[in-house]
Amino acid sequence: MTPEEPDGPLGPRTTGGQDAAIVFATSVGAVIFGLAIQSLLAYTLLPEGRGSFALCVVFAGVLGVLFTPGAREGAQYFVVTRQATVSEGVGAALAICLGGGALAVTLAIPFVHGDIAFFHKAETRSFYLALALVPVMAFSGAMEYQLAGLRRFGHLAVFTLVHLAVNILVLLVLVRAGRIGVEGAVAAVVGAHGCTVLLCAWYLRRHHGLVPTHPFRAVSARIGGYGLRFHPAGIGGALEMSAGVLVLGWFASPGEIGLFATASALVFRLRMISDAVGNALLPRIAGSGRPELTTLCLRVVSCGTVAAILAMLLISTPLVRILFSDAFLPAVPLLWIIAPGVLAYACAGILGTYFKGIDRPGICSWAVSLGLATNLIAIPVLYPAIGVSAAAWGLTLGMICRLVLLAAAFSRATRMRWLSIWLPRPGDAASSWRAFRAALGRG
Repeated sequence: MTPEEPDGPLGPRTTGGQDAAIVFATSVGAVIFGLAIQSLLAYTLLPEGRGSFALCVVFAGVLGVLFTPGAREGAQYFVVTRQATVSEGVGAALAICLGGGALAVTLAIPFVHGDIAFFHKAETRSFYLALALVPVMAFSGAMEYQLAGLRRFGHLAVFTLVHLAVNILVLLVLVRAGRIGVEGAVAAVVGAHGCTVLLCAWYLRRHHGLVPTHPFRAVSARIGGYGLRFHPAGIGGALEMSAGVLVLGWFASPGEIGLFATASALVFRLRMISDAVGNALLPRIAGSGRPELTTLCLRVVSCGTVAAILAMLLISTPLVRILFSDAFLPAVPLLWIIAPGVLAYACAGILGTYFKGIDRPGICSWAVSLGLATNLIAIPVLYPAIGVSAAAWGLTLGMICRLVLLAAAFSRATRMRWLSIWLPRPGDAASSWRAFRAALGRG
């Protein structure tokens, strides 16, 4: 993250601090737009409709991750390490998303029509519309990963904000003015992801020579192989974030689901610090590791995330009342329970970036699987006693278990002691300040 560190041939000559600053600034804008979206959903759908919407989108998102191994991380890694061209990476990702999406939709339709309690919490037509999200959302994420791997953070920033703006506009037209409800909210998500695909494809074609390519080359098999090794982590990550909504969908009311979905969506906005630093870190450690740089980023992310969490919790009650209305005030205690899980998630994200960068994604898979198992066990065990708070406790406990395993694996792989990983060092402040000044210099 020092200002003297140039980028490689894949991107412009910017430092890690500059790239992180661009992503962080984008994340701030994304949080503002995202809160506007969450507020619109809360005021128009109320807790019950918000819960139905969450079930539809989470269902589609999990299917997309489950059936598209390698579309995001695999294609990105091979392009970043120059083992594949941009066209080959995007072509492989598209083939995986289309094939996996078609299989996911085919297998999901009988469940939507089955006598399963989960699918009674929203209209059948809402779940059908959500199925259109499966390939679109998966390929949208793959295209964003390509731009991040190429260090085109400025353009990715613009496309991210356009994505959110489109989501808001469609919500206003279909849900606020048209009063279509849950279906309109799902359609807004479909339109926003479709817009992202078009913008990223346009940019990659213009600046990186993206052309149609045969997806069944040898590189596609290797991308799929990397993806399969990371796939348990990808599935676990998607389920870990969504497990509360999915499990509550079996026995909780749509109103309870809406409260938990709103609380988790709000507090997990604070992961933007970890995402910003992690996106800038990965291209710099891919193939080499650089544990000292990783631990510096880890300590910076820890301090920044703690400060952001404390600030949010101090104003949580008026914040929820203003953004989501009094109907969502029962979600405030959930914010306090989820907050430690957000900090654990942020730290685990940096350590996971290290293992992805050294081609050991299997460790991420083990860590995420442990966290997911803890989450899935805790929710049904605790729900009879504490109700919807069980989903919040399950999420936090799962994230902490995930972090502990990753930290232990990192310490063993780098032979760094636990205290040296976490304790601030005299040079941390100076390095962070140099990165901050370099970021300001680029404006």
